[in-house]
Amino acid sequence: MSPNPGTPGTSRGAVAFMKAEAARMKASDGMSPAVSIPISVACTLLLVLLMQQTILLYQMPAMALSLVFGALVSIKDLKQRRVPDAYTLPWTAGLLAALAMVIVIVPQGWSIAGQTLALTGVHVGFYGLLLLGKATSMGDLKLSLPLGLLLAPLGLGPMIWAVALAGITGLIHGLVLKRQGQSSYPAAPHMVVAALLVSTLAILAELSQVLL
Repeated sequence: MSPNPGTPGTSRGAVAFMKAEAARMKASDGMSPAVSIPISVACTLLLVLLMQQTILLYQMPAMALSLVFGALVSIKDLKQRRVPDAYTLPWTAGLLAALAMVIVIVPQGWSIAGQTLALTGVHVGFYGLLLLGKATSMGDLKLSLPLGLLLAPLGLGPMIWAVALAGITGLIHGLVLKRQGQSSYPAAPHMVVAALLVSTLAILAELSQVLL
């Protein structure tokens, strides 16, 4: 007879599995989610509090977090063609924590959060369709979640530009690597750089409108 999903035995098995996964991530990627997620969330919340009197209370902490984890993901993908959960989990957790703080601090926070989550869903859904068409990998699909949370508050336009830029530069890079005899190319660096570049330009444009 199979154990009930809610039985202690099943719970212990789930805990053991999570511990084993955390140990595997720490061994392979030098980072355990049990440690990195709380640190990521705490640092992001601190940045949000420091920026709460500005119009960039979400975007600047999101950019800082994305610079750190985006660099880690890009390096790993360049070297091993892998997008580790050890990096995407704390990255996503930090961004969601920042979004939760926006709901608490900003009067129209629920509206901002709703738009952000909806457009993030569009971003992830697009990469999901690419995965179904075998035009991308599961790692890139995982990466589309934190990058979607970074881009979504800026609106659909910047998100489309980031996806297009990542696709164009990735295609060129892929063709070059194919001519060198390689069958795969690292998409993560293109996705990260495109998202950060578009986010930076959008923020600068927003600041110029406020200051002028």
